[in-house]
Amino acid sequence: MSLETIVGNIKIRNPLILASGVLGSSYSVLQRIYEAGIGAVVTKSVGPVSREGNPNPSIFALKDINGAINSIGLANPGYKHFRDEIKILLENNVQTIVSIFGGDVEEFNEVLVGLSDLSITAFELNLSCPNTEKEGMVLGTDPQIVRRIVENLRKKTESPIWVKLTPNVTDILEIADAAIKGGCDALVAINTLKAMVIDIYSRHPILGFKRGGLSGSPIKPVGIRNIFDLYEQFGEKIPLVGVGGIAKWEDVFEYILAGASAVQIGTALGIAHPENKIRHIKNNIQKFMKNEGIEKIANIIGGAHR
Repeated sequence: MSLETIVGNIKIRNPLILASGVLGSSYSVLQRIYEAGIGAVVTKSVGPVSREGNPNPSIFALKDINGAINSIGLANPGYKHFRDEIKILLENNVQTIVSIFGGDVEEFNEVLVGLSDLSITAFELNLSCPNTEKEGMVLGTDPQIVRRIVENLRKKTESPIWVKLTPNVTDILEIADAAIKGGCDALVAINTLKAMVIDIYSRHPILGFKRGGLSGSPIKPVGIRNIFDLYEQFGEKIPLVGVGGIAKWEDVFEYILAGASAVQIGTALGIAHPENKIRHIKNNIQKFMKNEGIEKIANIIGGAHR
């Protein structure tokens, strides 16, 4: 029985990946999560320069529905300062995917080229952040811009390029097709859904930025639907990484059956004891595979289409 999965030409020891933006701001935390048994980690998104992000409060927990709304706004130290964190992870053999963003092609270029000398597992292009004024969201909703960015970056690196898609579009397949034509190596779906919360007593939006992105269990059915549609449209032409609302081991198999080769876990690990959560999910994946006679994860990818 093997938990190993392959995303493009990348072998990952199991299909569980830490999603960007969750526990991903320092090498020590990322390494700890990797040592707990997760297959790979995605760093917090880094851009050309440091930025503070949006004003607090920037996260609001929706405990009754096991979700959260955040408007962190791509706060990061900038790629030049984050290089040292990445280097330590790589020196300690942590399979590291670096999430990058920019406001235009040139900014994406700067970040990718500035990190391209490192043996990074893959670059994940954050083209889909819903809680900033400019970066990400606008870019990720325009297929021509998506293709241009991916084409441009494809010429700058031999490292795999993953494109993270936004669900906040009329047709995600159109955006995905543009990314594929641009030369990406995998699609990651989905990022958060546009959302907000209002305090009925103060009569004001709760988040400092007013608007944010919904994550956690409430968006899982949306993520499953998008992965299912992407697999139905593109089949094995492009590997898919499912993300959105994964909180238990059953969710992992649901995404895999929809067509994902691997999954990213975010909000569920933002609570106490994320290492225990990882071990619990991984152990139950193994038990289910044994009970169902599944020898390899690859054997059931896209199984819901057959």
